[in-house]
Amino acid sequence: MYSMKPVFDLDVRVDLPTCMYSMPVIQMSKSLGVTPQALTSTNAEDIPEAALKALEARQEAILSKLGQLRSEVERFLKGQGITAISPAPKHDTLQAFKPDVVVRCSPGKPVFALPGLITLLSEHIKVYSSVHCHSSVANLPSHLNNFLPTPTVERGDAHLKITLIWKEVGKESELMVSPVSQTFIRGEVNIIRYFARLYPALLEYDVDPSVSAIDTMLDSVTSLLWAQPKDRQPILRPLAVNLGRMEFLCGNKFGIADLALFSALKQLSLDKDLQPELRKWYTQVSVKLMGGKGRRQGRASSSRKSFGNRRKFSERKNSERVSERKNSERQNNSNANDNRKSPKKEIKQEKSGKQNSPKPENNNKSNQQKSGKADNNKQDKNKKKSSPAPSSASSGKENSPPKSVTITSHMGKQELFSFFSDNGINYDNIDHPEVFTVDAMMPYLTNIKGAIGKNLFLKDKKTKALYLLTANHDREVKLNDVAKAVGAKELRFADTELMYEKLGVREGCVTPFALVNDKANDVTLLVDKLLVSGDVETVSFHPLVNTATTTISSKDFNKFLYLTRHKVIQF
Repeated sequence: MYSMKPVFDLDVRVDLPTCMYSMPVIQMSKSLGVTPQALTSTNAEDIPEAALKALEARQEAILSKLGQLRSEVERFLKGQGITAISPAPKHDTLQAFKPDVVVRCSPGKPVFALPGLITLLSEHIKVYSSVHCHSSVANLPSHLNNFLPTPTVERGDAHLKITLIWKEVGKESELMVSPVSQTFIRGEVNIIRYFARLYPALLEYDVDPSVSAIDTMLDSVTSLLWAQPKDRQPILRPLAVNLGRMEFLCGNKFGIADLALFSALKQLSLDKDLQPELRKWYTQVSVKLMGGKGRRQGRASSSRKSFGNRRKFSERKNSERVSERKNSERQNNSNANDNRKSPKKEIKQEKSGKQNSPKPENNNKSNQQKSGKADNNKQDKNKKKSSPAPSSASSGKENSPPKSVTITSHMGKQELFSFFSDNGINYDNIDHPEVFTVDAMMPYLTNIKGAIGKNLFLKDKKTKALYLLTANHDREVKLNDVAKAVGAKELRFADTELMYEKLGVREGCVTPFALVNDKANDVTLLVDKLLVSGDVETVSFHPLVNTATTTISSKDFNKFLYLTRHKVIQF
């Protein structure tokens, strides 16, 4: 073994067992003149002055060596072109390594985060980028020709060198850290994480106090990239709710989570149909990263206000088609009546200009509309109703509104509150942004006690019976078990048009309060025992819209169910 110089000369000998090998004594106090009694004493006067001076000299030597080491580090960094080091961005010493990375990406799945990364990093360090196309790519789309920003420095002067190669590598892009060892980082989100760890002072990640929230957002973006089209909106809704409270995903400062989501939306072409909060955020990030590049001009019409607006637009179109068809039928009937008239009478009528003739059967439809008078005759039945809601005295198929026509006789939010007041039901209401899931709603209901309901509108596949299922928000519901418990054959989700026809609510607004709109009592309520047994003091549901939540007592909820006269089955 190599020998070591003793640090402290200790005069106390320790007898070692014979079964162990012996080692030379490292600490000895003899040379410092310290006695064993002084070592255990707490009085500083017992320590000789020579020992104190020796310790002081040793400390000065250590500090001197640290100063020399600092000087050597500063000379090394100066040789690498880094003139100064501030205490805050101390992790930027990684610039001395001048990374040279290669990113391989499929033309069908561009890594849109890369241009944004280059833009952000170029504000602080010198970045050189180049683009190449692999021979396996026959035709490169024209919009990818100028994918990366034009470099402003030479390759040899750059602190970071990035090479992008268009190559068919599958759905996930690849970053080669070391061409020698062929080490890859796969996935766009992981590539963003790599650059954030490479330059933590420029792209905050590990050093950010909200690193757990950033990881959650990055995981959501990864799920979005791999999700089926039908599963993408449920992933985006919580992000939209989050952006309704903050400017960016993880606060009021742009971060790598915003960069990852921006890239995912562009890659999946979801930027054409975003919720208002996401649309506002997307425009802001697009200006920051690309100066507005890539945004289509005059795209205001593509911004989706809500799911309800799209359905209302579709229903309005359908209503117009129905109106046109009815007008065509009435016109045909009117023409048939005109054909039966005498040509001389028709000419005489036109010349006379008497539009308010006492013979309504000889007048056409346009003359009746100009007169502004309603006649009690058979032609009144063919008039187009401005509101398709049937009155209590109406009957027959002709007055039954089609499913695509908006029924205006259903109660709304304010009518429901009037119903509560008229029947002595006390309520508390909280307005909040539009929500479509329980998870998106819960952050706004932190101060609400009692049970918060979740609801499903169901249909028996065999018997066509309709059910409204209401349960506490945290109860696990299995439709097969519920069907067996209530004696149904096979429960399935009912379509939204039927739900609006019976309950007067849209998707995301299902609530047991909607039973007030089911005058025919066609819907059976399947209710969680917890909500009606009195075990909870209050229950909360949507008041026929998903922009508010209304709370009533459990006792008043039972009273409400009694007033609507619906069949109730507990499970």
